Amino acid sequence: MRWGKQICGIFLGIFAMAFICPGYSEDVPLNVGSLRLSHDLRLEGVIHRVSPGWAVENNGLNKSYREIDSNGDKTPWTTEWGQSLLTDVAARFSPSVSGRILFELQGDYADRFWRPINEAHRLDQNDEHFILRQAEGKIKKENWYLDAFSGVSRPDWRAYGDFFRLYPETYFNEDYLGSSGFYGICQSRWNQNLFLNISETRVPQGLELGGSLYGIEAAAATGSELNWGYSNSYFGRVSVPVQSSKITAVYKDEDAPFAEDEDERDRAGTLSLETPFGSGNKLTVGAIYRPFRSGETYLVARETPGGSGLLGSSYNISQKTSHNSDGLGGRLRLEMQPEIFSRLWFYAVDLTHLGILAGNKNQIDVEAGTHISAYVRSDFKYTYRKPIEGPIPFLYEGTPANVGAIAANPRGPESPFNVNWSNREAAFFLATFQLNPDKYTSMFQYDPQILGRWNLFKEVKDKPFSMAVQYRMSDYKTTTDRQYYWDDSGEIVWESAAHSGAWASDHPLNEFRVIGTGTLASIGYFLGFSGGQMPAISSLAYDTDTSRPNKSLTEYWSVEAELALASWAVRGHYGSGIWGPEPNIHPFWGESYDRLWGAGVSYKITSNTVWDLNYIGARQDDNLFLPPSLGPFDEIRTTFSHRFGFEFQFQEM
Repeated sequence: MRWGKQICGIFLGIFAMAFICPGYSEDVPLNVGSLRLSHDLRLEGVIHRVSPGWAVENNGLNKSYREIDSNGDKTPWTTEWGQSLLTDVAARFSPSVSGRILFELQGDYADRFWRPINEAHRLDQNDEHFILRQAEGKIKKENWYLDAFSGVSRPDWRAYGDFFRLYPETYFNEDYLGSSGFYGICQSRWNQNLFLNISETRVPQGLELGGSLYGIEAAAATGSELNWGYSNSYFGRVSVPVQSSKITAVYKDEDAPFAEDEDERDRAGTLSLETPFGSGNKLTVGAIYRPFRSGETYLVARETPGGSGLLGSSYNISQKTSHNSDGLGGRLRLEMQPEIFSRLWFYAVDLTHLGILAGNKNQIDVEAGTHISAYVRSDFKYTYRKPIEGPIPFLYEGTPANVGAIAANPRGPESPFNVNWSNREAAFFLATFQLNPDKYTSMFQYDPQILGRWNLFKEVKDKPFSMAVQYRMSDYKTTTDRQYYWDDSGEIVWESAAHSGAWASDHPLNEFRVIGTGTLASIGYFLGFSGGQMPAISSLAYDTDTSRPNKSLTEYWSVEAELALASWAVRGHYGSGIWGPEPNIHPFWGESYDRLWGAGVSYKITSNTVWDLNYIGARQDDNLFLPPSLGPFDEIRTTFSHRFGFEFQFQEM
């Protein structure tokens, strides 16, 4: 223990004081003229070992696994212990002025095999013990507001008429399970902060000022991390009512961290008109102008009869120059809610055209939904999109094993645009069915197409039984250009130029998801199943070299369950072919666990004191895909947490 006896004594003192102090509830509103100190004291123990025939070494924040000749001997268990104190200081100075700071004091760090890349691990390696996680201050008047924030989740401006979503939303929590089995039944206090873990930055950070006058709404925002990796950004919005309609203008001015020139700015403006008509019907039309990197050259590929193209390929490559007109785009969305055969239907048609600088795609979305019966809801969505200029193929002399002179390669940072996962040619179909005991209502708070536990209404969990089933088809018809990514140090890196883009799918990819939840005889339960095919993100995961440990596609399935009775909760999960849990590494590079299972139990000692015991087992059985950062192991993690706090009234309520 680096801190020695003095720091251990401090934590023992905090531990003793915690049980003397009263509990607290963050749900209770803060009184005017008061200061609240809310604490979460956590004591953690980790016991783990790698499987026989394997060894593990530290690789920066990450782990590196390798096979060894151990003659079948079992590896010993090792133990790690850690302590931390999370403190939220909140004050309300007047009915309209408030602020809060969330920081963490860390003693020892309990190093673990599962998700070793995290901010607590970074602090331990740097021999640091304090981290500011969040900070915000608010002034909220009747007609205007001012927010200052750092590391606090932010919604976008869609609800205020930002038709093209120029202002980015930012939600930083990543659940405890991997991306292929993402129901996340483990506790919210085990969530990981994506941005802090990867880049050591609090995202978003900035100021937002807004207000309304005579029906006109306006807002402006500026910050250094409003969008992850964008160090300097400005946004503005104005909405003007015109009878029952609304006209909204939005502007953005950002740096471009993915561009070669550090001084480049990405500027765009949109104008949209939202017009309601009839009962529940709405028409929205809008235009966008984004002349980013106008006047620069780029490559285009044109198909030719087989063998007559460049280097005997089916493509001819030529050069063009971008113009301001390439930054133009438009969108039209029609929403209608007619009553047909005594059923209220929802229809939507969404048409989008974006020039090569504005987004490089044409897209159509068609949605429909209705209640098949009083208790069964169905929703459908079909999407087809195609880039205006397709990707550039990788053309070279020689063979894949011995690449010679390169004649053409996918677009990279030198190009004013590229083809990526948001605009590559693809078709999607999504069907969702809900069974809900509440008549003509939805199970989901925010988006009926997202089957996540966080998306469920609380009332749904109190009913005897609710269920949702979803089918998704994805067909990626073309390849991509090069892409950029964040490495495990939080730096933006472009993929190698000497490589093709992510491959087209040979056939439509299918995924199924099922969730069920409710309460029977005072026992709350949650069930989840997901399975299907999920492609890797980076084009570097797509390779004919079988010696590489990367998968271009994983066929996975995952099942999870949880039961809760009184103060007890038990949970378990099992999955196969699940991507590893680091979102910027494992799904990106196509690295997965062959088998992953776990079990856990929680006991609520008091309303503010919880004990957790959890087990995770990982196995790698397929010798063809052995990523060095995902080895086989067994890990037991126990956590004891106690919440306590104080509230001081420094003026009359």
